[in-house]
Amino acid sequence: MKKLFCYLIIRLTTRRALNAVKIFETIYHTKSEEKTVVIINNPTELKDTGKVKSKKQEIIDAINYIKSKTDKTKKDKESLYSLETVLKNL
Repeated sequence: MKKLFCYLIIRLTTRRALNAVKIFETIYHTKSEEKTVVIINNPTELKDTGKVKSKKQEIIDAINYIKSKTDKTKKDKESLYSLETVLKNL
């Protein structure tokens, strides 16, 4: 009971619980049980995300998406212009 009371006083005077544990261990020469971490390496399966698109097709999809938006911002217009120039250069 005395150790518990002592720990509570130490805990109230320190900011972090780990600091309180370290101080308590120093005073009473006790070690807390070390927790072991078990890592299980299971191979994960990657799900098929579908058909791989070419860069040209991705740019065309992006252009169509921006064109289909009803409210276009200034950034959308700039992006549309830059994507169209990239598409012309491909």
